Amino acid sequence: MKEISAGGVVYRNRDGRLEIQLIRDRFGKMTLAKGKAEPGETIEQTALREIREETGISGTIVAPLSVVRYEYESAEQVTVQKEVHYYLVEADRGTLRAQESEIAGVAWHEPGESWRLQLAEGYDTNDEVLRQALRRLGCEVGPDETSDYRGKFPIWRPGQPIAPFIDHTLVKAEARSADFARLCEEALEHGFYSVCVNGKWVRQCREQLSGTNVKVCAVVGFPLGAGATRAKAFEAAAAVEDGAAEIDMVLPIGKLLDEDYTAVEKDISSVVQSVQGGALVKVILETGALTDALIREACRLAEAAGADYVKTSTGFGPGSATEAHIRLMRASVSPRIGVKASGGIRDAQTAVRLLLAGANRIGTSSGVVIASGGAASNDAY
Repeated sequence: MKEISAGGVVYRNRDGRLEIQLIRDRFGKMTLAKGKAEPGETIEQTALREIREETGISGTIVAPLSVVRYEYESAEQVTVQKEVHYYLVEADRGTLRAQESEIAGVAWHEPGESWRLQLAEGYDTNDEVLRQALRRLGCEVGPDETSDYRGKFPIWRPGQPIAPFIDHTLVKAEARSADFARLCEEALEHGFYSVCVNGKWVRQCREQLSGTNVKVCAVVGFPLGAGATRAKAFEAAAAVEDGAAEIDMVLPIGKLLDEDYTAVEKDISSVVQSVQGGALVKVILETGALTDALIREACRLAEAAGADYVKTSTGFGPGSATEAHIRLMRASVSPRIGVKASGGIRDAQTAVRLLLAGANRIGTSSGVVIASGGAASNDAY
């Protein structure tokens, strides 16, 4: 089954100044106007209609931009081949207004600010679309203007704070609403990269963190990884719909131990495809249960399936994150893949050792203690 969507980067010249239109969606993320094609429309007509309906602005197509293609499995277990066509569109009339049922807001930004907002708060899949648009408009796009630790694969350097490399985690079954409210408050206070929670709590956290730099990460297939592949894909898609910017999925550990590599790669790729580029996907290996050879193989499979990160542990399985496993994982993937250390990280010294070994992110429930330079109790994640 094929599904076509279209949209674009809208710009205008106002009193000699170039301005770029960006949308803030209902999850607080910066994005571009787009939507599904209706029967009888050309792709170009779809793009202009979606822009008009979502933002109140009519325009003229100046040039085509990227076409993003991917596959995902629908709730009906149908494989959907998705195409999203983007265009550079010059605004010519209309009054800016957000389609309230679809988006939270829309505004004009000067080019440099639009690029900064995209890098800091936008979906990664839109980076290249906006980059192409800005270059066509004569605006040279420089390197990531956010700080080193706000990139997709941040690299910690001695002297930097640890907090922005931490996924502040709460995945206990008995955790309640007030606990997640406090988790978000702590993430804002200390400047953690994200909060990492079970899917039930994604929407609450996203609402509390809307408009901030703190992202929401959802665990999927957690903590065993033994659920049906289609159930994992649905769980991941639902989490993204609720506002998750990242997904930490557990691969099927038993299948990996059986060396059924085809099943493992399909499991991962189904989750990657289900989020439709709307979130980073990290793959939890449960390294304490694996040989070095299987860790290397799992890393290879995760990268081949399109994942963005490999991650050591759930924190519920055998063993904790080790420097040796981080080095092995870092050596087993390309620079296009990040490495996350998690499981048993309870003090700043351990976190620093793992970051120096090659971890790009730290997952822990002891974030507040680590950010303060102390040590947590042994029952922490």
